[in-house]
Amino acid sequence: MDELFYHSLLLSVVTVTLLQLVKLFLRRRPRRPRTPPGPWKLPVIGSMHHLVNVLPHRALRDLAAVHGPLMMLQLGQTPLVVVSSKEMARSVLKTHDSNFATRPKLLAGEIVGYEWVDILFSPSGDYWRKLRQLCAAEILSPKRVLSFRHIREDEVMMRVSEIRAAGPSSPVNLSVMFHSVTNSIVSRAAFGKKRRNAAEFMAAIKAGVGLASGFNVPDLFPTWTAILASLTGMTRSLRGIHGTVDSILEEIIEERKAARDDKIRTGADAVEENLVDVLIGLQHKGGFGFHLNDSKIKAIILVRTYVYKIILITRICDDIYDGIYACMHAMKDMFAGGTGTSASALEWAMSELMRNQLVMKKLQAQIREAFRGMVMVTEAELQASNLRYLKMVIKEALRLHPPAPLLVPRESIDACELDGYTIPAKSRVVINAWAIGRDGKYWEDADEFKPERFEDGAIDFMGSNYEFIPFGSGRRMCPGFNYGLASMELMLTGLLYHFDWSLPEGVNEVDMEEAPGLGVRRRLPLMLCATPFVPAVVVSAANLAIAS
Repeated sequence: MDELFYHSLLLSVVTVTLLQLVKLFLRRRPRRPRTPPGPWKLPVIGSMHHLVNVLPHRALRDLAAVHGPLMMLQLGQTPLVVVSSKEMARSVLKTHDSNFATRPKLLAGEIVGYEWVDILFSPSGDYWRKLRQLCAAEILSPKRVLSFRHIREDEVMMRVSEIRAAGPSSPVNLSVMFHSVTNSIVSRAAFGKKRRNAAEFMAAIKAGVGLASGFNVPDLFPTWTAILASLTGMTRSLRGIHGTVDSILEEIIEERKAARDDKIRTGADAVEENLVDVLIGLQHKGGFGFHLNDSKIKAIILVRTYVYKIILITRICDDIYDGIYACMHAMKDMFAGGTGTSASALEWAMSELMRNQLVMKKLQAQIREAFRGMVMVTEAELQASNLRYLKMVIKEALRLHPPAPLLVPRESIDACELDGYTIPAKSRVVINAWAIGRDGKYWEDADEFKPERFEDGAIDFMGSNYEFIPFGSGRRMCPGFNYGLASMELMLTGLLYHFDWSLPEGVNEVDMEEAPGLGVRRRLPLMLCATPFVPAVVVSAANLAIAS
């Protein structure tokens, strides 16, 4: 009995002592923050294996179905927070917008972006706010967009003439045509004319966009970025892109400055201004709270192109370099933001119309009724007609196929709490706009193309409806979306007014597969046959000519 008692007492003492030690250890050990859930990880690479050989927006949507609308992946050394619901998007883009308003400092922004001096990837701060105000007031305002409508009209009518000349038996590669027309519109608006090295310039921009995603391996290991970028050839590629773009933009700026000086010296009449002229004029005017030098002009132009092509980089260089660099950056912003998004959206809109012939016929009938007898549809007439169904079709195409399915990454400035989870400082945050736009929780028949869902006009592009954010929302919303929408509306109207469209012989349905990558692009080019539709006024004129 006594022996049993002593054994029990000894066991109790040992147990209590161990429990006290554990308690003391846990009390002294700092409590780890409760971060969002996520998929399983491997050493060194973390969660990167979940995103290999997949379409990222679809893979992240599938992972969110398991781990929730707010989840965290570890990509190398970089925590990545993925937002996949309207509610969480509102928290990031509105409630905590100021904390998520900056961008990660990527290698592409350093090399191609003259040390982050443009609007897309610039860190949040006073310079970025002033630059954005400048762009909103002088570069991307509705008045400025309107001033270039004659360029959009010219380019659309040129493509209509080319299609008509090709004849109904020759399939038209609309994918190539859409990229050509958007590139030409942006080039003419920015520079005033088509340039001999335009193809080289656009190829460099396309390569730069791919390296500026933030999902390249060197960018995911900040401690080893320089070494990994050197080993993988990324640094060499970025410097090559920078050299190509910079030399072309330098040539354009010097050319336009010489033309401006010549006009002032000779007192010649004012000529039509392009965006480079506008920026050079603003450079002389000043009064923005920062020095608009050549570098910044280049950056604005470059990202402006990318905004118009998918969507819309900032640290001020030392004053000694200001005279060389601020005009460069302004020009990059123009081109990096402008050409791909509009072309991609047009491809998907025409693809969906071909798959949904009732929608095609309804839209085509409304367009032809609105412009009956006209040989050419102008932008002024298009705006006056207020074709609501056309706007609904474009909205539905952008809901299903947002040009940037994962919005440009943001970075948390400080640690904060979302939905009961702690988001560490310096975390990258991406919003899966594609997944939210196809969520059955917000959209009936979410995967179906139904423009009528926008009938009441309650949902717009302004970023206040978080279930529909193809251009983002909040402080980092794409400032140039009006430019792209104007071209989309005019181009679609021109194609549907002037032609009846059909699939090439032997093709039974439109292939809707997506190409690999971070953007939502078609895997195969969109090839369609066009049968000219002759407006009644043209027929009447022809009959009169024959009768006479």
